[in-house]
Amino acid sequence: MRYLRRPGRIILLVSLYLCCMAVTGCLTSSTHVSKSTSVNTEHQPISAHTTPQNAGTCTKASPIKAGTTKNQSVPAQPAVARGQNYRTYLVHVPALYDPKKSFPVVIVFHGHGGSAESTEQGTGFSQLADKEHFIAVYPQGLRDDNQLFMWASIGPFDYNIDETAFMNTMLDKITKDFCVDTQRVYATGFSNGGGMSGFVACQLSTRIAAVAPIAGNYYPLQAGCYPKRPVPLLEIHGSNDSTVPYNGISATVNPQWPLPPVLDWLHDWAQRNGCTKGPENFFHDGETSGLRWTNCRQDATIMHYRIEGGEHSIPAMIGNQPTQQVIWNFFKLHSL
Repeated sequence: MRYLRRPGRIILLVSLYLCCMAVTGCLTSSTHVSKSTSVNTEHQPISAHTTPQNAGTCTKASPIKAGTTKNQSVPAQPAVARGQNYRTYLVHVPALYDPKKSFPVVIVFHGHGGSAESTEQGTGFSQLADKEHFIAVYPQGLRDDNQLFMWASIGPFDYNIDETAFMNTMLDKITKDFCVDTQRVYATGFSNGGGMSGFVACQLSTRIAAVAPIAGNYYPLQAGCYPKRPVPLLEIHGSNDSTVPYNGISATVNPQWPLPPVLDWLHDWAQRNGCTKGPENFFHDGETSGLRWTNCRQDATIMHYRIEGGEHSIPAMIGNQPTQQVIWNFFKLHSL
């Protein structure tokens, strides 16, 4: 794992790999899990909220043509936005947008060096939004000193960037512009974007219903992680990830920027959510192992798919379903 280190700053050099299949292999973890059982991902329960809900007094015509994507912007304070007066994001409006119904929102964060545009093009979430009837949002990060787009996913310690302010302002505008089911706003992302998914779970738990980070860099937040409610979480990670190692980076190796092992990070979330069962194996197909923590407060389950032998990439499939469909199936189970 390579870093550029400066006083008070860290830049994680991560490229955005999209829709790559994981290679086979195995990683032995010291964390105890209970006896494995095989479960097909198609058999995960589906929430009753699978279609847009009646919005009552909501009658907002979309400012963006249904079935298309358009760039949007919100004002920003230059002091906490790398000198920028505005911050931007892409919005994809589902093809069957109905101004009299409220729609879920899925936020998709790009990785370090990626962009909102490349993430929309590579992840398939806009096509899924048309099929499953949700609004897909692709925020754009700010440039680091190497002119690569990044997220300050540990807090303002990174260039004094205030990502919380950006997310709140963006969500306020999306809610103003569209009929949004504010009980069903979700976030996912890859690598640095996965770290950002963890960030919003900590910082915006009253607005984000569930998160699904992929291969995230889960550095401890500058202000700590104290969500105001249990946050359901699905994490996906390759066991042979050499960029964001599955077993973390110890303080002995890097005393300034240690990374927790993925299972330790998930265990911490299970404790925050008050889960009393797990981790238990619930899925295995030779390429992917599934773990989960259950019996959590407010049904805020913690789930994890370990891609056996997988590198730093987004797996195209988990079991026999596209990864983005697996993530959406998890999101559909949860609301605020």
